[in-house]
Amino acid sequence: MDMERMTFTTDRTTVTEGEIVEVRWDCPGAESVDLTIDNGYKTSVIPLEIGGSKRFRLNRSKGRTRLVLTAHVGGKGFSKAIKVKVKEIPVTRAETVDQRGNPMGWLKRMWNMPKWQAFLARYRQGRQAMPKEKKLASNLLMILGAILLLGTIFPILLPVGIFALACYLMWIVLKR
Repeated sequence: MDMERMTFTTDRTTVTEGEIVEVRWDCPGAESVDLTIDNGYKTSVIPLEIGGSKRFRLNRSKGRTRLVLTAHVGGKGFSKAIKVKVKEIPVTRAETVDQRGNPMGWLKRMWNMPKWQAFLARYRQGRQAMPKEKKLASNLLMILGAILLLGTIFPILLPVGIFALACYLMWIVLKR
């Protein structure tokens, strides 16, 4: 086989990830032909006919995919290579907007999540069904938890919070 008679072309040498490249080849006199595709992450070898064309989608690549056509004749291999530049797909930052088209921050997105809203609805229903004593106990538990949390961050607030809790309890006792 004569190396000059072997042809190997692609329809383009620069693509964006996910686009298709058409490869054409003709290796007259070859016993077998294979195509090696190396994208920098993985190398694949595909057996081919002596001549023809094939289309390949070039997805992930380290910037360049190397296509090597090898024709085998009498135990010898004759190769031609083409490098195809593969550009990354431009990434577009997604943004969540409300009904009026205003951007929503992470806190507003979380508040508007259906699971969070369902949790709040269940909490409100459960709270309405509670007897007065349990409501009072859950209020005190939340206030005490807030005082302890703030007291660990700002120790000066611990006595102030305990005093405020005592005032709240006194108000409850005198209210009845």
